[in-house]
Amino acid sequence: MAIRFPATILVFAAVLWVKAIYPASSGIADTDFFWHLTYGQWIIENGAIPAGDIFSWTFSGHPYQLTQWFGEALMGLAYNAAGLDGTKLISVALTAITIGFAWLAAKRFVHTSMALGIAILCNLVHIVTPMRPQLFTFALLAIGAWMVTSYIATRRMRYLAAYPVMMVLWVNLHGGFVTGLMLIGLVALGLTAEAFMKKTLREEMRGLAMVWGVVCVSTLATLLNPYGANAILTVLMIGGLRSASVISEWMPVNLTTELGWFYLLNLVPYVAVMAVSGVRPRLSHGLIAGFFLVFGVLANRQVAMCAAVMAPFMAALLARTPHYEKLLASCGNPNRPLAHGLIAAALAASFPAIAAKGNGTWAATLNNQYPIEATNFLVQHNLTDRVMSDTLEASYLIHRGVPVFVDGRMDLYRDQFYFEWYLASRATPGWDALVERHAPQAMLLRLDMAIRQAALASGKWKQVYEDARYSVLVPASFAIELPEVRPAEVTYLDGKGKLIRPYMP
Repeated sequence: MAIRFPATILVFAAVLWVKAIYPASSGIADTDFFWHLTYGQWIIENGAIPAGDIFSWTFSGHPYQLTQWFGEALMGLAYNAAGLDGTKLISVALTAITIGFAWLAAKRFVHTSMALGIAILCNLVHIVTPMRPQLFTFALLAIGAWMVTSYIATRRMRYLAAYPVMMVLWVNLHGGFVTGLMLIGLVALGLTAEAFMKKTLREEMRGLAMVWGVVCVSTLATLLNPYGANAILTVLMIGGLRSASVISEWMPVNLTTELGWFYLLNLVPYVAVMAVSGVRPRLSHGLIAGFFLVFGVLANRQVAMCAAVMAPFMAALLARTPHYEKLLASCGNPNRPLAHGLIAAALAASFPAIAAKGNGTWAATLNNQYPIEATNFLVQHNLTDRVMSDTLEASYLIHRGVPVFVDGRMDLYRDQFYFEWYLASRATPGWDALVERHAPQAMLLRLDMAIRQAALASGKWKQVYEDARYSVLVPASFAIELPEVRPAEVTYLDGKGKLIRPYMP
């Protein structure tokens, strides 16, 4: 029996290798990672889903719905088993599913090597995306895109038969399940429009009825979650929060940033193929691709969702151009088991050393990303009951068991509370009234925060801890005597006049 090791398999494995050696793949780079993880660990430990908030001192006990409870539980299981290596393993596996199904779907239209290239091009953003429940949505979107493109091409119902089952799983993994309903809905709408334009509605009525039936059953399937119909309502509520306008992951995509470039890798080739060849996609394909290209640019967090579905539609468009036959002649997929096996072995052998070096770099700089030592100070001096901090630090505080003032769960705090803190943190007039109203026992603040400078200038707060990035302030009249630490001078600009921003290595 001949041993096969085609070049495409080696390239696919190499891409996953890059994902695996990237330390941030574990989720450590994501500011919400720790509270997702802690929820997962709580669910595993208690065998239940918390009915209300259990992490803040401002909204403690307030009703709260975990639309990604199962995804968080899987993260908790992986972390309990193998720490950050466990969550990284899930991240790599989900990326493999995303790119793998994008490749499989694109291969229906173009040569396998070209299909892999398109799948990787569209999904480069997933290689650098940290672990969080949203990765389950990316993987399931890619599977869904494979299902629907296969059905559109063959009209075989077996490709859509498992769609409602997928939605049952999806609704418990992450709130992005709504995009799965959008995807199947667009398929039904596109095929109906195609039949109408071709005047074949009567002939295709049975097939269209079955597709619309899948839409209905898939929608009903999303009721199979702990919150029933409220799961959809919660996702819609989150999408309508105005606080999203000042949260970076919800802001529209800036095309000059790295994330903007990842988005353009999906938009530009798709538009360029149409512009150069004059070919237009079939209506159902164009409807889905157009929707996700618009959807993807509306928010930074949606770029990866767009990327997960675009590969097959880009491949289908390319296959219809007169240039494809010329490109096909240059396509190949050489099978060299010995050479490819040696390369794969070299990647595997070098993985431990490279991964360890990357992890070491993160470990050495982690206190600049999260308030590790500052939290140790709070715990040591029993200052953990009412700590006021920003959302960036709150996720780590939750992981350490410290109740928080506000964090990244905007669907819990809602617009008014979040904006009150957002404005106060920038020391706008009235910041002191908010602090007095909530009467924190301590404030853990980044050195460059305006509220820190205003609090120190007011004389009502004194600094008792400071490191390279974080400080701890307590009321000047604090009953327990703690030595005051004189604030160091904060540098906001570098030597070239550019704003200094702490970075994630």
